[in-house]
Amino acid sequence: AKVVKVNPDTPQKSVRVAALRSEKTLYVPQPRLRTGFFSRIQPGKVPPEKYNFAATAGGMKQLAEPMDLDDRTKIDVVVIGSSAVNPETGMR
Repeated sequence: AKVVKVNPDTPQKSVRVAALRSEKTLYVPQPRLRTGFFSRIQPGKVPPEKYNFAATAGGMKQLAEPMDLDDRTKIDVVVIGSSAVNPETGMR
C-alpha cells in the first residue's frame, strides 16, 4: 500500500506514526470538516523527529495539507477503530 487512510482517533495514533515511518501517504479525515475533507501528509514532507506530533490533531492542523472532495487519490488501505463495552459494567 502506498496511500493509507487512518481515522483521527487517539487509539489509532500509533498506526498513523507507523504509516509516516513507512513513507506512506497518510490521509486522515478532518474533525468536523474544518478546513477540508481530509488532511494529507506525503512522504518527505515531515521530518522523522516530528512524526509523533504530526500524527496528532494539532500536528495535522499545522503540518498536513487540507484536501477537498475534488481530490481523487486512490486509497489503498483504510484503518478504522472500534471498542467493546461490557453492557453490565460499562467497562471498555
